[in-house]
Amino acid sequence: MVSKFNSKISILYFYYIFLITFSFAINYWTASRGVLPLDTFLHFDAGSRILNNELPIRDYWIVHGLFVDYIQSLFFKIFGVNWKSYVIHSSLFNLILTIFSFKIFKDFKIGDFKAFLLSISFSILAYPVSGTPFLDLHSAFLSLIAVYYLILAIKNNNNIYIFFSTIVFGLAFLSKQVPAGYTILGMGIYLVFYSYRTKSLLPIIYSLYGVITFFTLFLIFLFLTGTDFKNFFFQLIIFPSDIAQDRYNSYSLNLNNVFFNFKFIYFFLIFIFIFIGKEIIKSKKISERKLNYFFIITIYTISLIHHQIFTKNQIFIFFLIPILCAFTIYLVDNVKFKKKFFLKIVFILVCIFSTWKYHERFNVDRKFHELANTNLSDAVKIEFEKDFFQGLNWISPSFKEPKEELKIIKKFYLLLKADKSRKILLSNYLFYSSLLNEKLNSPSRTYDRISYPQLGSEYFDKYKLYFKNNINKNEIENIYIFFTDKKINKKFLKILVLDYLPNNCYNIEHINDYIKKIKINRCQYLQS
Repeated sequence: MVSKFNSKISILYFYYIFLITFSFAINYWTASRGVLPLDTFLHFDAGSRILNNELPIRDYWIVHGLFVDYIQSLFFKIFGVNWKSYVIHSSLFNLILTIFSFKIFKDFKIGDFKAFLLSISFSILAYPVSGTPFLDLHSAFLSLIAVYYLILAIKNNNNIYIFFSTIVFGLAFLSKQVPAGYTILGMGIYLVFYSYRTKSLLPIIYSLYGVITFFTLFLIFLFLTGTDFKNFFFQLIIFPSDIAQDRYNSYSLNLNNVFFNFKFIYFFLIFIFIFIGKEIIKSKKISERKLNYFFIITIYTISLIHHQIFTKNQIFIFFLIPILCAFTIYLVDNVKFKKKFFLKIVFILVCIFSTWKYHERFNVDRKFHELANTNLSDAVKIEFEKDFFQGLNWISPSFKEPKEELKIIKKFYLLLKADKSRKILLSNYLFYSSLLNEKLNSPSRTYDRISYPQLGSEYFDKYKLYFKNNINKNEIENIYIFFTDKKINKKFLKILVLDYLPNNCYNIEHINDYIKKIKINRCQYLQS
């Protein structure tokens, strides 16, 4: 008996060691295979700028991702400012999520081996779709951790988990407002239902404790960083809400983006509804625990599907498949059904097949970062600043020849390094400030069409003043524009800079097709 127990413990240790190693390694491997500069390096310079006391909201404009930037700065502080530190962040996150999922799958009592298989599937489908830190994923995965805490609250009948869940939901929201916001709204409604069913106000009280604690800590954070709450509210609440409204108004729903893109998720969701419905109809009641699990998992799933339908990012929510598979098997084990074993095998096989399918598409072909039509075997090591880029194999969708792109990147790096003036850099290569260990004073973290208010926006004047103050505060002499995936014509320059400055405040110098330099004149507008 003792020998059998020790054997079970040994197997469990093996499962944990394998999952820890595999979940970290699969993400690290995927992350280093090619880049989409804007998305791959989205939190890179932002993380290092924080270490140099250039803080988001206060010193540069953001619309989301606040918490991810600060977490990345912590990894840079510990491991140094380089590519490896960047990928350790997302890889460690994948590890934590995988181990937490394994714990929850085991709590569903589906069997340790099935929980192990499904956790491997989860680790493949979770963070590796991006590989590098990405705000949508942090928002979704922190929300998942909060959901797991709610499941633990139900399982252990302990409301302290609701307290922790509420705080983690807050961090998810600070990573990106959606999908966290959708899940928070759904779970808030659920907690009212849960309190009603349990005839206790304690779940709501503990969630309020969590809300108060989170907001207290957040206000302390704003005070310590010198970040104005009005600016936070405008940049992360008001302006993004305007963008979201435009997306909702312009989006076209169809069978593909509503159903076929998520067919494997719906496959398990349909069976979950069938089993829950069957139990209610047959026995006229259902266990409270099972019903609560059902509501929590369904709300989270629908929140993510809703987010993906109305966002224009690549799909990243296939990690729901092993979670829903685990819950489906849990339901099968708890209902009277003749061919349980056969059905569970079918569910496992569907999960394995979909994992393989999306692993090929997103991890091998790197679809999330637009690399599916790129020959990743042509990726090359970066020969300059090798310690900084160590581990990264460079190829991007914009250049068939990665060496050509790296030659342009290096040339611009040497140009910036030689220029000792006080300058601003506007680019989607978001690593130059880190690479040079220099303040490049970019007024916005990114430069896509939703990064900041542009001409025609009701908030244009607010950003125009923000832009002006950035030039004056940092005594800027030159503004560099560096893009390789866009033609830097007069229209693009207007969107980036010229709409925010009078004509007599600058002179434009054409360096080459990828680089423009704008020399700032101390005009009356800048002195007023």
